Amino acid sequence: MIVETPKTKAAEAAESWKRQYWSPKGGWSKTFSGPANVEYEALIALGPTPEPGQVDKAIGNKSWTRTECGECGAENVPVVVLGEEPDYESSTAWVCLGCLRKAVAMLEEG
Repeated sequence: MIVETPKTKAAEAAESWKRQYWSPKGGWSKTFSGPANVEYEALIALGPTPEPGQVDKAIGNKSWTRTECGECGAENVPVVVLGEEPDYESSTAWVCLGCLRKAVAMLEEG
């Protein structure tokens, strides 16, 4: 389990971007807006603790810093990532504190 927030996702954005768009065999792939190294260099220039808004601007959208509770749909709140390592076919849940509290109460009630 890990906790994700827009701030932690912003701090990981450069490395996540590189994992997504860099290949040692093929170099940088292209995004909708052009070569992916442009955004990567902009992310690196933000330093190790960028603000989510800075990352959103460098990439051109909010998807790399956005969090969402899979239960209630609350956005940009801290969530706990439960289950398998996130992947295309993983069994993973992102759950906010309020929903976790409701789940614990349900379990305690039996």
